[in-house]
Amino acid sequence: MKKIILFFSLLFLVACSNNEVKYDGTLLNIAVVGGIPEIENEKILFEIISLEKLSGDISDVSASFDAIMITPTKFEVASDDQFAEVYKSLEIPTIFFNAEKSHYPFVTEGLTYDTYPFDSLNNGSHTTIYLNDVKENKDDAWFYYLESEKDLDILYTDVFKQIEKLRSYSGKF
Repeated sequence: MKKIILFFSLLFLVACSNNEVKYDGTLLNIAVVGGIPEIENEKILFEIISLEKLSGDISDVSASFDAIMITPTKFEVASDDQFAEVYKSLEIPTIFFNAEKSHYPFVTEGLTYDTYPFDSLNNGSHTTIYLNDVKENKDDAWFYYLESEKDLDILYTDVFKQIEKLRSYSGKF
C-alpha cells in the first residue's frame, strides 16, 4: 500500500512540475535580457543577450531574432532613457514579461520602471508586447493578463502565437 501511495505521489509531483508550454507554430528565436523562462517547447529558442548588444546594432538584432524579452531582473536598468529609442527602433516586438507597469516606463524618457507611477498604469496586465512601426510612425501594444500562476503556460502560448502572427505580418519569413 505504501508503494502505491509513493507511486501516485511521485506521479503527481512530476505532473505538477511539467513546464511544457503548448505552442505548435513556427520556430521562434527570442533574445532575452534577464532570466530565461523555465519552459519547455522545442519550437521556442531563447538566447541571452546584453542591453549593450541590443542597443549596439539594432538592424542585426532585428534580423537575428523574432522578438526581445525583457524580464523583471533587468527592468530598472532596461528602463533607462538610453534604451527608449532602442525599443522604438526595433523592427521586432519587445515582450515586457511580468511588467505590471506595461511598456510605458521603457519607452518614456525621464522615468524608470521604479519611478514610474504605478496607479496611472494599473490595467491589471501581466505582460505586454510592444512594437513600434517606424515607417507608419505609430506604436502598438498587446496586453496579457494572468489570473493565476497555474495559467502561466496559457499566457506564454498566447504571447508566442502573437509573436508568430506579427512575424507573418512583417513579411520577415
